Amino acid sequence: MDLRKRKHTRSSSDGLQEPLLAPSQSEVAEEALPTSYDVSKNRERAIVPHSINKYDCEELWRSLVAGCVQSCANAWNAVVSCLSGIFPLKVSPAPVELTPEQAEQLDSLQSRIAGQYEPTDEQHQNLLRQLWSHAFPGEPSQLQSEKWKDMGWQGTNPATDFRGGGLISLQNLLFMANQKPELFAMLMHKTKGKRAQDTPLEDGGRGGEYPFAAAGVNFSHMLIEMLDLRDPAKLPASPAGQGFLELLKLDPAAFDELYCLGFQRFDELWLQTGVESGGKWGYFDFNSIKSKLQQELTKQLSIRPRTIAELRSLMDFSF
Repeated sequence: MDLRKRKHTRSSSDGLQEPLLAPSQSEVAEEALPTSYDVSKNRERAIVPHSINKYDCEELWRSLVAGCVQSCANAWNAVVSCLSGIFPLKVSPAPVELTPEQAEQLDSLQSRIAGQYEPTDEQHQNLLRQLWSHAFPGEPSQLQSEKWKDMGWQGTNPATDFRGGGLISLQNLLFMANQKPELFAMLMHKTKGKRAQDTPLEDGGRGGEYPFAAAGVNFSHMLIEMLDLRDPAKLPASPAGQGFLELLKLDPAAFDELYCLGFQRFDELWLQTGVESGGKWGYFDFNSIKSKLQQELTKQLSIRPRTIAELRSLMDFSF
């Protein structure tokens, strides 16, 4: 007796007519073979369908899952690509590494920043006399005089103004006077462009021109904070500070050079504000214009130009 051919069915009282053993594949093929008509040979041809077992189902399921995962990944990549075009991803550059010599230059600069002007220190007094000789050539130097106000100090004794920027603010002004005398004279005497008028505030004025020397102290303080140079125990970590380290690697006088560049750029922004305001501007606008300068310097230093000349090329000095 062929066991493959034998069918065991439950009784009709069970209400079920299903075989206890599933038929073999050959029986399925024999009992339910679809046919198609072959026109060329004018006869019927049997077509054996592909049988599906549990392994085929598992493979199909894996394929469906893999397809869904890939589709989700493609969709996510498309979203990221679209958003990155609107909101560019910021990738932080690697920290700047200094050679021992460059680290020594940074230490020297931070030591200068920590120094305070001492009114009784003879060397400090001599520095102030040198500044006088550049501001008022041919006139006998005086540590206290009304003429200091003509340079833009708040009182007759500049020593009281150095508290905001320290000794380095005096050194910055002297660097400009010694290395860039034309720039020093232009900024001090306001010889470029149409300047702010000393219109009374009650008549709609903004207080006239900014004071040259006091502005210089402000810029020294601004750069120290912006470049993250206050703490000698650590390297500058801000984007602008890291960019400054690139400048310092090639130029030991990078801080003084940046001071001069920033001061010059401020004066251009100052004149530009005058044009945009229709001539109604003055030293009450000083802080807002200084903020514009700080934002511009921070942005361009973050690109990490290697020299002051490269930094200048990134800034708009066309006014």
